[in-house]
Amino acid sequence: MSAWIQSVADRVRRGEPLPLPLAGLLSLATPAMRLGMRLRLRQPRVRVDARVISIGNITAGGTGKTPAVIERARREIRNGHRVAVLTRGYGAKTGGAMAVHAGKGSPELCARLGDEPALIATKAPEALIVRCADRVAAAQKAIDEYDCDTLILDDGYQYVRLERDENVLVIDATNPFGNGRLLPRGLLREPLPAMGRATHILLTRCDQAESLETVFEAIDRYCPGVPVRRTRHVPSMLWRVANGERLPLSRLAEGRICAVCGIGNPDAFFETLERLGAELTTRMAYPDHSPFPVETLPRDMLVVTTEKDAMRLEEPGTNIAALGVDLEDMDGAP
Repeated sequence: MSAWIQSVADRVRRGEPLPLPLAGLLSLATPAMRLGMRLRLRQPRVRVDARVISIGNITAGGTGKTPAVIERARREIRNGHRVAVLTRGYGAKTGGAMAVHAGKGSPELCARLGDEPALIATKAPEALIVRCADRVAAAQKAIDEYDCDTLILDDGYQYVRLERDENVLVIDATNPFGNGRLLPRGLLREPLPAMGRATHILLTRCDQAESLETVFEAIDRYCPGVPVRRTRHVPSMLWRVANGERLPLSRLAEGRICAVCGIGNPDAFFETLERLGAELTTRMAYPDHSPFPVETLPRDMLVVTTEKDAMRLEEPGTNIAALGVDLEDMDGAP
């Protein structure tokens, strides 16, 4: 992605104004991007012989969906279920359907699955990861060949063809709906009334949000009575990417830090590090899922990235560490 396109994408994500000709051009592209979703909504739904839990977004990227998938997979496994995570595998370099049991992430695993599924496989190793563009076929494979009884549909809010028992909508409380416009002029994948398909709402980063008023107004309007869970991202560990060595979180406050990431919401990552006492002398943000060249990173300080980014790194230096985060309920949240 060119620097200019990335700059425009960043301005859209932050809700910053765009030059009128560019804003008009992006708005004209919206109907074409909406056509595919309209067609999918008209397709017949397929019910499979397993419990299906969809976890997804109504905006493009950066809501904290992957930690939610990991948490739910772990919970279902603890409850004795045979769990499969169904994923499209965005960013995978090999084609075709694939089912994987894996206990540790690696660049090879990332190439086979994509960075987010590789992270899920690493943090929920008992779960089966089924990568296939046709998630109905993936569901049937998990049931027929692996006897799975619980299927978690990763990024499934817009994949309406597979019928689900739970439809969990993940919303980033710090930027719930962007500028309120549809892609590519805004962040919304669908108009806000599509929230009405949700059976549960999961609000993330509530501790970093200035106000929850806007998002609760939308919930009350489009899906009244739907259970809402308020959460925050809690740093849980710091580990050296080269060898997996655990480092104390206090290490972040002991010197200069270079923060680098290729995720949907880099500002939230930087803020999390600063809340841990990190002095960020360098901030490097790349497009979501994009690799960044290790040779360009400084070697004279600790470099901190996200766990998702760590899945893509090949031959990382010993000064590169990944920050792990978990979901935690806000105090007093239902």
